[in-house]
Amino acid sequence: ELWLLGTVLSFWLEWRGVPALHASAAAVDGHAIGFLASKQGGKSTLAMALLQEGHPLLTDDLLPVDVEGDTACGRPGYPQMRMWPDHARHFVEDPESLRRAHPYIEKRRVPVGPNGVGTFCDESQPLSALYLPERADDPPIEVQPVAPTDALQAVLRHSFLPRLVEATGWQSQRLDTLAQLVKQIPVRRLTYPSGPEHLPRIADAILDVEA
Repeated sequence: ELWLLGTVLSFWLEWRGVPALHASAAAVDGHAIGFLASKQGGKSTLAMALLQEGHPLLTDDLLPVDVEGDTACGRPGYPQMRMWPDHARHFVEDPESLRRAHPYIEKRRVPVGPNGVGTFCDESQPLSALYLPERADDPPIEVQPVAPTDALQAVLRHSFLPRLVEATGWQSQRLDTLAQLVKQIPVRRLTYPSGPEHLPRIADAILDVEA
């Protein structure tokens, strides 16, 4: 299942001309806000923070992006999140009782929806922004714009299967699509303090920017 919903799905999406970004996203007032990050980069935690504010999850870990004309949309994933127990226990009562995402790692599947936490959005949403999270010990919460060149490098860095896409000859197509993406929507750097106690303030800061 892990391979099917990760490597296989992202390869199929790329074959269809839909870039797959390593990101989580929430639906906010008819738009999607995405968080680009690698493993343990904070993307799932930030999406969960928006869930706690009443905004549905759009996807966790893999964000398919449709770019057509002047519109960029994020496609929905599936109604669950994958979180480490230390992070999950801030949102669920007994993370140890949840299914493992993989038999040999501790990360757990956190269900989203009627039998889990928050709600799930199962329809594509126009992307309003992508965020690059940066955690630190105790900085102020800051949101800063990212220059287009740096933004393109970031979305390329957080794309799935770069070597496989290059080997299949799809790299040029993906580069064009992602270059169009960063022209249409803002990419912002989010600096924020570590610790679950800060998540409500972080969510409020993001929502203030997007208001």
